[in-house]
Amino acid sequence: MGVAESLGAVVKAFPQARLVAFADLSSRMILSSSGTLSTTQEHLDKLCDQARASFDDPLFALSVEAFGEPHSAVVAGPDNVRVFLRSESEPADAICCICDHSIDLPAFVAKIRDTLESITHGG
Repeated sequence: MGVAESLGAVVKAFPQARLVAFADLSSRMILSSSGTLSTTQEHLDKLCDQARASFDDPLFALSVEAFGEPHSAVVAGPDNVRVFLRSESEPADAICCICDHSIDLPAFVAKIRDTLESITHGG
């Protein structure tokens, strides 16, 4: 299954995921996306920048000392929940998501973790 099909399968399994995107954090680019949320390239670029900022935030230094390198971040806002998940084996690979508050977050994160690792390892 290709990247676009993998992302589409996530959206199909979790309709509350309005946007699921695969990003290369090192190049600051969204490589593929799926979902019902209408987006521009500028919006996708901002989403990728938010993911990078989530993982590069200086406050993470405290968390890294206590828990190790962060591989996920959740940003809850009034209109949506943004979920950023970085590959443990390829830190430049990430999935960035914009979801409704009603999403089953534990099940969703498990699904995108499997999807990300599948994409990263070409499976």
